[in-house]
Amino acid sequence: MAGYMLGQQLDFFEDTTVNEDKTDEIRVRLKEVIGDNPDFKIIERVPITKKGITLPYKLAEKVGDEETVVFLDTETTGLNQTNETIIELGLVKASFSPSKGRLTSIDAIFSEYEDPQKPIPPEVVKLTGITDQDVKGQKINRSKVKDLLDGTTLVIAHNAGFDRPFFEKRFTTFNDLRWACSLKGIDWMDLGFPSHRQEELLHAIGYFYDAHRASTDCLALAWFMHKRPDAFRNLLENAEKKSVIVHAFGAPFDAKDTLKANGYRWDDGTSGNSKHWWREVPESDLDNEKAFLDDLYSSGSDLASYSVKTAENRFRQE
Repeated sequence: MAGYMLGQQLDFFEDTTVNEDKTDEIRVRLKEVIGDNPDFKIIERVPITKKGITLPYKLAEKVGDEETVVFLDTETTGLNQTNETIIELGLVKASFSPSKGRLTSIDAIFSEYEDPQKPIPPEVVKLTGITDQDVKGQKINRSKVKDLLDGTTLVIAHNAGFDRPFFEKRFTTFNDLRWACSLKGIDWMDLGFPSHRQEELLHAIGYFYDAHRASTDCLALAWFMHKRPDAFRNLLENAEKKSVIVHAFGAPFDAKDTLKANGYRWDDGTSGNSKHWWREVPESDLDNEKAFLDDLYSSGSDLASYSVKTAENRFRQE
């Protein structure tokens, strides 16, 4: 499949044309200078975020069983999914081999602005560099988004609990996609990463990028998954597992500290449910969780309700 770039703007890419031979030469020279000195570390720009890359961009040899994933990121006017709106959507389509659990190519890059019909807050402008003038009169092309997402095995976002509700609010008919969250869907501590912030993850493996622009964030995440296929395989594996949201209704006030210590979070009723504590657990742990609630307060498991989550409905705003 021929690679392509879509969108109103890709001006946020650096003006440094990709030259892999030159990059390799510089890297070797730097290593010669630094040697084994522990006081210095080489960190380089994520190559696929540079201007001038040719698509499809080969990451590994094709296996023959390739499927597609799409890395997705949004920039928005704020955090409240009810009152705020998307101002930039970034999508990066990639091929991967399910048998090998690795990415093999970057196939398409999409980036478009959207006019929110209200001023962008100063803090958002400072964070993203996106101004009212940038988005004025702009609208994300739905048909292009559909074309890119058609046939996609999985949509990956680094905070799917944030990006999916914003995306589905804007594109109300794209609710049959399967989603995975690289922020919460990877066992980062087991892989040796104390932080799961995307910038820090890239720094840990020797790369940096200009964060908080949608397509650049997607490309950086794809590059990380390419360099750390163990994390990518872990993400794919966890996306296939069922989990259960345990809604602990009827918990007495004096149980709050124990619930909080066991990973429960407080729902103040703004979700539409009555006030209660809740947490998400693997389906295989549900019996143990019910026993925990029964030990904590009378009829705890009977008073609770349970919502099964899969890649189809996980991270969706309820």
